[in-house]
Amino acid sequence: MKITIFINLLLLLMLQGQAQTARVLIQPARPERGQAVTITYDAAATGSMITADAKSVTLVFSYSNLYELPYRIELQKVGTKWQSSFTAPRYATYATFYLQSGEQTDKPAADKHYELVIYDKDRRVMNGYLYEGYSLSAQMGKAPSLGARQAALFEKELSFYPGNYEARIRLLNYKMNQASGTEKEKYREQAHEIIAEKFREAPGKMSLLNKVTMAYLILGENSRLDSIRQVVRENYPHTEVAYELRTAEIGREKDATKKMAMLKAALKDEKTGNASFFTDMHEMMFGLYASKKDVKNALVHLHKMRIKPGPYLPLTLKKIATVLCENGIALDTALSYANKALGKADSFPVGIIRYFEETGYIPSYVPDSTRQSAIRAAKGNMLSLIASIYWKQGKTADANRTMQDAMAISSDQETMANAAKFYTETGRPAKAFDAWWTILIHVPEDTAAFSGMKRTYITAFGQQGLDEKIAELKTIWRDQVMAVLKKERVNIKAPSLEQIQDLSGKPVASDKITNKIIVIDFWATWCVPCMKEMPYLQAVYDKYRNDPRVSFLVINSGARNTLADAQNWPGNKTYSFPVYFNPDPALGDKFGFNVIPATYVIDPAGYIQFKTIGFEGPAIENKLSAAIELLLKESGSVGAH
Repeated sequence: MKITIFINLLLLLMLQGQAQTARVLIQPARPERGQAVTITYDAAATGSMITADAKSVTLVFSYSNLYELPYRIELQKVGTKWQSSFTAPRYATYATFYLQSGEQTDKPAADKHYELVIYDKDRRVMNGYLYEGYSLSAQMGKAPSLGARQAALFEKELSFYPGNYEARIRLLNYKMNQASGTEKEKYREQAHEIIAEKFREAPGKMSLLNKVTMAYLILGENSRLDSIRQVVRENYPHTEVAYELRTAEIGREKDATKKMAMLKAALKDEKTGNASFFTDMHEMMFGLYASKKDVKNALVHLHKMRIKPGPYLPLTLKKIATVLCENGIALDTALSYANKALGKADSFPVGIIRYFEETGYIPSYVPDSTRQSAIRAAKGNMLSLIASIYWKQGKTADANRTMQDAMAISSDQETMANAAKFYTETGRPAKAFDAWWTILIHVPEDTAAFSGMKRTYITAFGQQGLDEKIAELKTIWRDQVMAVLKKERVNIKAPSLEQIQDLSGKPVASDKITNKIIVIDFWATWCVPCMKEMPYLQAVYDKYRNDPRVSFLVINSGARNTLADAQNWPGNKTYSFPVYFNPDPALGDKFGFNVIPATYVIDPAGYIQFKTIGFEGPAIENKLSAAIELLLKESGSVGAH
């Protein structure tokens, strides 16, 4: 007995010692939704990968469904340790993270991150193992064992929650990909039956149809999406989904007369029990009648829109006021809606707002500075709209005062555009010019503002001096971009590009990737933002195509693309920049991107200096040109690392 007690005591002391020297401690050990969670990092603990003299430590979420938390949390120094506390959201399920301090990173293993697991008493909440499976790609990259490890976690999820629809589909999809012949079809049939069972629960309910289409996307059967929607339209024509699909079809009609006729026919189905299905149709009718200056019918459909509370309510109120103001009708009603929207300026949606049937609306984390800027912009937008309404009501003094208030609160693009139009309409082109100029200082790619700026300058001052003002504006833009670029420099060694192929399947010529400033753009034929970026990329290429110091590699790198896709891309006939193909599925991980388009500028010594992940709009043209110019000017010192 004494020996047993001694051993137990020894084990307890050992466990306590391990807890005390653990680098990362999560308290409580099994956090639940709504509980305060504290994460503590001990840089002095055995095995710590961040030195004890670190000036700062940041927790970086590599995977998380804790949407309302930032993906980077600065830990606070508490004694000799680093710590942060937050409340686990009501929907929290699972997250992974690592610790970072400068170039030092602490992970439990090269392919493993720390994890925050949410419990319901003695077991994980539903989807816990499913989400852990999703997190593995962020931890392991494209490791050969990724699929098998994910499948094992999907099975574990089903052992606790046998009815987990998504886990069942994910697991069957894995088995399909591992099988062939009749066995593969057996798993496909099982998946189809699960999907059909889900569809039969409520064929016309949008939330369930989304789960059905999600499952087909998981299986890679994208073509079934249109067919399942057609089934709903034909067999369940009086359901929520059917009316939403019909509304979308009507919305695509360009002819206003035909659109109105289609809406009138559809609205004959409206009854007390299904009125919520027709809100969007009434909104279309409201807009059509407003454009015809038919006040009576516009207001009839406005009152039938059944505006619901929620995060998008302020935008709906604003839209109604804008439609009435722009068409110069029911101005008292427009003013009422505008004032209601102004009163909700603090609650205008900011950032991504997700919606799940189980949880309702979930806002994403937004820094306080961003939120305050958005609130100011919302107030400026609404005050500038109210000023326009006052002007149309003949309240000149109120209009002028309110527009000045709007501009004093915010100089955002929309407020200033409203001001420019207001001052143009009221015969003050110099003030309109100032408003357009303000926009262009912050949004160089706004072509409408550029045209407005030139037009109002000529009206106010004549043609003389316009070229000098444009040159001044371009200098401001260049200086702004240069200042941003200098802050964004990364200066990290670029991965090898030797595996990149030209469209004949041959390795890229060495003279294209040696001792050059290289502009690399990763894209895919199916990537819509990539296609939108191409004209701006072409403009940069045209500027430097004859400069032997600069090389362009526009690389088709989508996971679902082949060399044939790159060869047959119609853009090869539209654009003249050189197109290449990437056969290495791991190259994205080596460069550090999982979103395309991804653009990099590499210096002649082979170091990535600048990168842009995702589509930034027309701004990418100025940004890339400025990055190239900066490296060209530094050509005498580039490479000294």
